[in-house]
Amino acid sequence: MKNKQQGFGLIEVMVSLLILAIAVLGFAAMQGQAIKATDESLERTQSLVMMRNMGEKIRLNPTAITSYQTAINSSSTTVPTVSCGLYGSATTACTPAQLATAESYIFTQDMSNHGFTVNLHPCPSTGGQNANNIMYSWCLISAWGETSPTIGTDADENCLTSQVTNDDDSITKGGIYHPKATCMFMEIT
Repeated sequence: MKNKQQGFGLIEVMVSLLILAIAVLGFAAMQGQAIKATDESLERTQSLVMMRNMGEKIRLNPTAITSYQTAINSSSTTVPTVSCGLYGSATTACTPAQLATAESYIFTQDMSNHGFTVNLHPCPSTGGQNANNIMYSWCLISAWGETSPTIGTDADENCLTSQVTNDDDSITKGGIYHPKATCMFMEIT
């Protein structure tokens, strides 16, 4: 009697290898997504730690908020002339504005070294700083990747949405993350 199952084992092996290859490719794709999520988590953690540190400095020196805003939002890499003892040696006492400029310089350089860009703006959800609004707050925004630390309508570039108001000037929305943004913000009051 002849065995009619010759070569059948080879077909079974080939089908098994195909199934294994599909499983391995799926696992590799899953590993890629896990690495991407881990990197995003690391970026957020680093940014948050540095932003909290700066937020506390701003809270301790609230009279110099406009100096913080000017220094953080400028793209200047020029070292401030007065170091306030933060880098170099301090020879005289600093004003609150000089301290804000020196602290902002160190903060922006540190953020830049980690691949972040930062800005400080009046928060769109609180109405910003004006004569009629005593409860405004500031948004310290950090962004990485293709996102810029700005407030606006361009979902591919801006971090947060702009403020939208009703006819009676009440705020309806603002300060919402754009869906593809790689950024975070901290509200400083």
